[in-house]
Amino acid sequence: MFRNVHIVGTGSYHPKRIVDNDYYIKHFRKYDLDVKLKGMMEKLGRDKRTLAQENENTITMSVEAAKKALEAAKLNPNDIDMIISASDTPEYLTPCCALIIKNKLGAKNVSGVFDVNCDCIGMLHGIDIATRFLKTDKKYKRVLVVSSLLISPFAREDDMIVYSTIADGGAAIILEAREEEEESGFIGSEIFTDDSYNETIRFPACGLSNMPKNEINGYDRMMEWKPFAVNFLSENWTKLITNLLKEHSYTTRDVDHYFMSQFSEFEVETTLKKLGTNMDKTTFVGNKYGYTGPTSPIMALDDKLKEKCFEKDDIIVFCSVAGGYTMSALLYKW
Repeated sequence: MFRNVHIVGTGSYHPKRIVDNDYYIKHFRKYDLDVKLKGMMEKLGRDKRTLAQENENTITMSVEAAKKALEAAKLNPNDIDMIISASDTPEYLTPCCALIIKNKLGAKNVSGVFDVNCDCIGMLHGIDIATRFLKTDKKYKRVLVVSSLLISPFAREDDMIVYSTIADGGAAIILEAREEEEESGFIGSEIFTDDSYNETIRFPACGLSNMPKNEINGYDRMMEWKPFAVNFLSENWTKLITNLLKEHSYTTRDVDHYFMSQFSEFEVETTLKKLGTNMDKTTFVGNKYGYTGPTSPIMALDDKLKEKCFEKDDIIVFCSVAGGYTMSALLYKW
């Protein structure tokens, strides 16, 4: 018998404020960056972004996404045993946001709550951690993993990447443990880290220890993104995915669908070519919502499941990258 961990519900929250490419092109014209921005939008695959409105934050967006995941799973909050919240822009550092989300949902039976912050792979890590809890501890039957990104208030107006390509939103996924005769569900994970890029991104730019100082201005409290080439993504994603599949006796020919980071459509397409396939095998939503950090692979899954569910034994790969940088990939058998 196998104690398998299955996806039983997903949900997304997209803020109602929608901004298109023209807005950003006009904005960056004053910096003489509008022509460069147009080319970047095409390469990254951008059309619209969803931006949080007043009184929206990572907790409110996570709660809304969680409600939709519960509805999709035909469950209520009392059916959940654990909540993991993953965000690199948490509303609070203490208490943990997962505890507050438990309260907002009224999830009275939840005993375990904690936050995960490893930047844009946070939700995949949260899912991996939840899977290990569910496989090894029978006290837990269902775990809610929620994630959201609130970046728009912290983006520098002269930063082409953060200000014009990254957006706000939330996603949620519910995992359930089942005793079954055949192995399925989440069956493996792989991580890769190259810390040589660790100085390229900082948030807050000044560091938390300097935030209270009067001499620190608003600009230095926001996110700092030092431009760098991302052409290493496709090569290392390809290695990561290939190694994960090989470890579990699969090849790229066995994969039915990929849910990748939504940061760069070009890098996703390049990766899939190296894996011997094309964009028909993935779901890209970065054009509709912008790049929403840790939520992005699960937002893509949620969009796909609204169109059509997968068939039994379909092989799915989740893969993303986080600043600094580190990569994560998960293997799932439907």
